Amino acid sequence: MRKNGTIPALPTRNSAMQIKGFPAPYSKGSCLWLCCALPALLVLLSGRMAYAADHAADNRANRIVSGILSFTRWPPPVQVPQLCILASARHLTLSSADAPPATPFSVVRADSTGRLSALHCDAVYFGTETPAQQHAALAAMPDKAVLSMAENNPDCATGATFCMIFGEERTRFSVNLDSLARSGVKVSPDVLMLSRKENQ
Repeated sequence: MRKNGTIPALPTRNSAMQIKGFPAPYSKGSCLWLCCALPALLVLLSGRMAYAADHAADNRANRIVSGILSFTRWPPPVQVPQLCILASARHLTLSSADAPPATPFSVVRADSTGRLSALHCDAVYFGTETPAQQHAALAAMPDKAVLSMAENNPDCATGATFCMIFGEERTRFSVNLDSLARSGVKVSPDVLMLSRKENQ
């Protein structure tokens, strides 16, 4: 605002507003503060972005696994299949409450593959276990029909029947037909066709 025909002077570096609790702008202290704060801020932001990405991957994995379970049939007397999730699993957060009312399933957590037989698993979700470890765990349950899914099986040539493939913006799955034939369960052809379409 003009007063007496003069224009107020613009703030200079030395007259810039200082926020209480922060070093004066352009001072040596402010540069030091920025140098210390910016890396911490970048770490915080990258952590939040990683959390958001993981959360999205979890949601996609939950939908895929729940869908596969819903379209799978076990031989009698199984009516409500039990899904065993290995403790090493990173992207699956399903609980029994997430099961569709029409095709319910129960969920338990397994500390290791050695516990699977004792937990009477009808379905197994592997985390970081290698394909060889997946194969060994399933071979230890030869008389039981078991649906198997895994996060760590990119080739899907041995081990689990269904292999999750996590991308930045989408999650898909592939199928090991040999493992499916040995599993003792019956999966809807629609699921197999979806897997083929997703991987074209």
